[in-house]
Amino acid sequence: MDGQKAPSEEKDADAPADGAVASEEMGSAEGDPLKPPEGASAGPEPDSTDTKGPPQAGSTPARRCALCNCGDWSPHGQQELQRFEPAPDWPEWLEGHEPPEGPGHEPPEGPSQTTPELEPAGTDLAQIGFTERMNPVQLFEPTGHCWVHRWCAAWSAGVRPELAGLSGVDRAVFSGISQKCDHCRQLGATIPCRAAGCPRLYHFPCAAASACFQSLKTLRLLCPEHVAEAAQMGACGVPSCPGEVPGGQC
Repeated sequence: MDGQKAPSEEKDADAPADGAVASEEMGSAEGDPLKPPEGASAGPEPDSTDTKGPPQAGSTPARRCALCNCGDWSPHGQQELQRFEPAPDWPEWLEGHEPPEGPGHEPPEGPSQTTPELEPAGTDLAQIGFTERMNPVQLFEPTGHCWVHRWCAAWSAGVRPELAGLSGVDRAVFSGISQKCDHCRQLGATIPCRAAGCPRLYHFPCAAASACFQSLKTLRLLCPEHVAEAAQMGACGVPSCPGEVPGGQC
């Protein structure tokens, strides 16, 4: 019959359509060979990069301690970097005080000197502290808060433990602006030798590096020249405690 097509004609009529589809699929595959099929998984998601390791080169500068100048992550045992509250009278107190001067203190900058730039936070002992005297605005937030490692703060002169944490950290940071470390000769040192009349001050990481005596019981330090006074300090009652030798901690 005229209305019907022969089987061979139907086959020939369908062939171009199939060929076009095949051509389209091939063209898509050639144009984007790495594109997965629609609906297929693209593979596992990458692991989070939010780790507690050292910062990667080229990363955005992070917060650093206002005393030792190390960042949040540090291999020197300063513990976590914390944000400390200012004293209730912080604005008035700041306006009426200047960083201490005298032996062991850096003289204030003259009016013609420009504000020094903050050095990049480092982890090497050679990068502890500040080479130049900082301005308070560089170490404190506008609210008076400051960022300091817990051990850098707790060992500092004038810092006291309270129920809510540590108090006096802001004033320790203010004092450290002009105080040099006896070990590294950089500014930011606030941990004194507790021997009577000794003027030596240290950063927390530098204290161990210089073989100071450190008592974890009292959070008090003796410089290498006064370690013999450790027994008088009564820091530890255990004769075999490693804190009874220079550079040790009990």
